[in-house]
Amino acid sequence: MQTHNLILTGFRATGKTSVGRIVATRLHWIFLDTDELARQRLGAPIAEVVARHGWPFFRAAESQLLQDLATMQQTVLATGGGAIEHLREWRELRRGALVVWLDADSDTIRRRLRHDPASGHQRPSLTGQPIADEIEHLLERRRPMYAAGSDLRLSTEGRSPEELAAEIVQTMHNL
Repeated sequence: MQTHNLILTGFRATGKTSVGRIVATRLHWIFLDTDELARQRLGAPIAEVVARHGWPFFRAAESQLLQDLATMQQTVLATGGGAIEHLREWRELRRGALVVWLDADSDTIRRRLRHDPASGHQRPSLTGQPIADEIEHLLERRRPMYAAGSDLRLSTEGRSPEELAAEIVQTMHNL
């Protein structure tokens, strides 16, 4: 398989950005984070955009961003947790890319979100439900999508970003 990109997918707080930065450095590739790119394009944090315009507006902007990124080369892309739901765009984005699903159980995700001071403004509620219910509901819905839309699943539980990055780089070298 000829890979010219690496795409990291998974639920929020699974380490996509941390791992992605390390992999990009090791491969001497560009690193991009779709949440950061969306924030730059929209001129405000995601939570603010969602509060003003709603999730459908943000998801439409995210869809366009994914379409625009489909021609990237030698890029490590950390995607937002919901990017996998853009099925048509996802198919285009993953052509010639290795897609790695960084997975964690709901307790681990909840703990990471609780300890991340940036979660409130970077990761707005998706459903309006209490965080524990939201995580369970969304994981149940998205796990089949992550599985179908990925080439490799890595559990992030008990593993450092450096360990995960080393495994991903090794996998890429073995392709």
